[in-house]
Amino acid sequence: MQHTARPARIAADDLRVVLDHWQHMRDLIDTARPRTGAEYLRALDAHDAAEAALDRAAAAPEREHLVLAEQPAPLRLHVVDACRAVEVTLCSLADEIAAEVQRSPITPPRRAVAGDAAALDLELLAMRDAADERRWRYNLSEQRTAPRAAEWLLARLHDEAGPFLPLDEAQRARIGRIAREAARRIERTVGIEQRRAYPMDDRPCPWCGATLTMHRGGSDADAVTCENGYDCGAPVPVVEGRRTWAAPHELVALEQALAAAEQRRKRAEARRRQRAAARAA
Repeated sequence: MQHTARPARIAADDLRVVLDHWQHMRDLIDTARPRTGAEYLRALDAHDAAEAALDRAAAAPEREHLVLAEQPAPLRLHVVDACRAVEVTLCSLADEIAAEVQRSPITPPRRAVAGDAAALDLELLAMRDAADERRWRYNLSEQRTAPRAAEWLLARLHDEAGPFLPLDEAQRARIGRIAREAARRIERTVGIEQRRAYPMDDRPCPWCGATLTMHRGGSDADAVTCENGYDCGAPVPVVEGRRTWAAPHELVALEQALAAAEQRRKRAEARRRQRAAARAA
């Protein structure tokens, strides 16, 4: 079950999960607590080297106790993998969005002319613009972290001032999809995954036109509910006062009904435009 857009406030909530729980993820790794993507990779290399040493020790039992004594504590590799996946994904997303909305730095004058106040002002302006902390940095490794990417994307969702164009709906939807997956990966890893409700404001119920809500996360399977309950004529059960699509075949049928309703809406819109054009003619 998919839908194309979610309200920005939900995407913002997902990015805040990254900000609020990133330290928890790092704390779960081991006492070394790697801090950057490069350090995660070095930690994995160290773990592989430790495993190789243990394999060699198995072939020489008389030295096994010496080799074991030299090995670091084992990493919780599933946590390392989760950290690395979230960090790479969010930084890559920030790269993509910045390439589309971030204004290029002001170009300083090519040649400085002694006594030219305007050229000096332009040079100072260019330096300040290039050093603007609000900019996303493609190559500054110490700033390419999951929290920094989440903060930057959150600022774009909120249309905060800076050298940026506003996000369009497709960019907001892209951030929402990736932020949701990053948040769910973190929640699963640190054991705080919760059930969430996502209003499907852009896709009303095909049977009654009321608001549909997607319910995801936690231990239960995905489900969709219609707020009209018994007043909705959808062919699914009413659960706790709401029509509820929960079984896989019900969700498939709902997706098909939503697609058909969208097609009807587009055809009706096309007919309205044709009538308006005919009246204008």
